[in-house]
Amino acid sequence: MGVRDDLISIVEAGLDSVDGRLCVAKALAENINADDKIAVVAVGKAAPAMLEGALEVVAEQLVSGLLISKASCAASTLLPDCIDCYIGGHPIPNEESLVAGQALIDYVSRLSLDTKLIVLISGGASALVEVLPDNVSLSQLQALNDYLLHSGRDIYAMNRLRQSVSKIKAGRLAQYINAGKTRSYIMSDVGNNELSIIGSGLLAPSYHQIDLDDLPKWVRQCCLSEPELPVDSDEEFNHIEQTVIADLDQALSAMEFKAVSSDYDAFNHGKTIEGDVKAFADRVADYLIRAPIGIHIWGGETTVDINEPKGVGGRNTYLALLLAEKLRGFEGIVLATVATDADDGNSDCAGALVDGETLDEANISSELVASALSKANSAELLGRAHALLHFAKGRSNVADLLVAIKY
Repeated sequence: MGVRDDLISIVEAGLDSVDGRLCVAKALAENINADDKIAVVAVGKAAPAMLEGALEVVAEQLVSGLLISKASCAASTLLPDCIDCYIGGHPIPNEESLVAGQALIDYVSRLSLDTKLIVLISGGASALVEVLPDNVSLSQLQALNDYLLHSGRDIYAMNRLRQSVSKIKAGRLAQYINAGKTRSYIMSDVGNNELSIIGSGLLAPSYHQIDLDDLPKWVRQCCLSEPELPVDSDEEFNHIEQTVIADLDQALSAMEFKAVSSDYDAFNHGKTIEGDVKAFADRVADYLIRAPIGIHIWGGETTVDINEPKGVGGRNTYLALLLAEKLRGFEGIVLATVATDADDGNSDCAGALVDGETLDEANISSELVASALSKANSAELLGRAHALLHFAKGRSNVADLLVAIKY
């Protein structure tokens, strides 16, 4: 195999290590009793795969269930008759997100105390499912999410603001659950695995303060009428246990192991993809030019501040296009940027694979690159260079990966 094949196999090793089906099946096999009466709720972009793993273990004990995901992730999911499916909006919540939110409250409140509830949570739940306070409209919620997605804020700041206009986030869903015991298995797309931030914390109270000073007046008005926040000591949390079963560290370690097994020197730079995407691209490009030969691995999420109308692409294709431009003409470096949920922004790709010749071979000038970046149209331009990467959607969601081979 060539270096590009090696690079893809290393990325796939990382994705396999955080596959929702495999991770949930393993966790449940160790924690389910044969006489348990089971109900399942799966919410998020990786919910279909996580639910599939649950069904492998608890199908015979399953009473009922609920799946809430996005259309591209749930498209190929075959469900038993006892499980209802709702498709919410993502990344902007829609009317279906509100329908799914009400269905979620209705479902967990109708359970019986002799039932064990399994809740499978992954990123994306912030938009896919919602129940609004009486004084907040869907149009306000959509405007808030659109503002946040273009604001350059990190996931912590965005999800705390989303919690302020929700009756189910920041742990508020817990008050509606009528089950003997609730066990939640979580796939983390947040660097520090903070439960209140993953999916905006359906079952985890939040203690983050909202900084209102730099917010537009209309956003402040929405946040000021936030429903009361629960706390860990509230009685409803006594019967809830939560466990992170897949995260970015697992993926990074698996890729490092695969690289070493393939006779490469491996350099795991950890969860250091962060901050402004342009500043991060500068640091990585400078590093790779002088880096030792081997496999270099990073994980995390950048922020992209978009002022003009948005084109086609996301964080990963944006970063790949920046790096392709910065490394233009350099030999011996190949890199891949990958969204682990296989959905990069509003594109249909997971990311891109580029090197120092990608742009020149496609006759893409620096002027075209600058134009595409200014319009956030990175996927369209990299598509012309046949550089886009595709992986199965709905398998995982543990943030983004950057893997480079220096040879």
